[in-house]
Amino acid sequence: MHATGFYSRAPPARGALAAAAPATRLPARLAVRASAQKQPAPLASVDDANINQFCSLDADGKRIAPMTLGEKEQVFLEALSAFYYDGRPAITDEEFDMLKDELVWSGSKVAVLSTDEQRFLEAQISYNKGKPVMSDTDFDALKLKLRQSGSIITAEGPRCSLRSRTMYSNADPDYLRMTAINIPAALVVLGGVFSVDDLTGFEITKLIELPEPGGIVALWGFLLPIVYVLASSITNVIFRDALILKAPCPNCGTEAVTYFGDILTVAGNRKTNEIKCSSCQSSLVFDSTTREVKCDPPEAKAKAA
Repeated sequence: MHATGFYSRAPPARGALAAAAPATRLPARLAVRASAQKQPAPLASVDDANINQFCSLDADGKRIAPMTLGEKEQVFLEALSAFYYDGRPAITDEEFDMLKDELVWSGSKVAVLSTDEQRFLEAQISYNKGKPVMSDTDFDALKLKLRQSGSIITAEGPRCSLRSRTMYSNADPDYLRMTAINIPAALVVLGGVFSVDDLTGFEITKLIELPEPGGIVALWGFLLPIVYVLASSITNVIFRDALILKAPCPNCGTEAVTYFGDILTVAGNRKTNEIKCSSCQSSLVFDSTTREVKCDPPEAKAKAA
């Protein structure tokens, strides 16, 4: 029986293997270099913003101008309006969730609005389209509620009524000045605390300097709350029902500030307050209920003069 196949072949000579080795290794090295040159760019160079249709790629994968934050918010509100009022979704649930995540990560406050704020924005969109979803009375009441709660959704700049030609502007609470009026009472209370500490042989200081956590509890849980309560009580006695509003003058834009409330026994205005603009001398009427300031048109000023 003749030996055939693999095992029948004679092994090649050692010299032949040595001669063939360089010939086989050289093409392999060239192939590795060529494949390394053809590798795609690293992931770090890929634009992570191109992840969905709300960024910079359309449905066909072509590059387009990215949507601005305002445009994304508009799409989000239109989707809400279509779903809740028209009864038909404008986009799929997956697209809506993706868009909402985009807005949240972009720092938009539209996606985390309260129920009243969403109703207000949806009512505005529906009214602009000629399909109001609530009466004017309900809309004004909802807007007033949001204005009094300090919602930024209802913020508007200086504007003019086409019918009466009266100029309006929004008035916001001046929290800095409202905090500053508590400083005198706080200084008086702290002076009293230091006096008591001195008269008692620095017993309050020894209480604060107790080993942890005793000193921290005495300071933050006992001393500072007492100072705050006493300072607030004194301020409320002097400035009763205090409210400070600030607004840009609808005529010239200069900031105007007014105070609502009583000062000791002197009764002050609670609803409206009229002041003069420090720049243009226009008559400004602040309304603490609607949080607005209005200015008469130039014709009315001329007649009054």
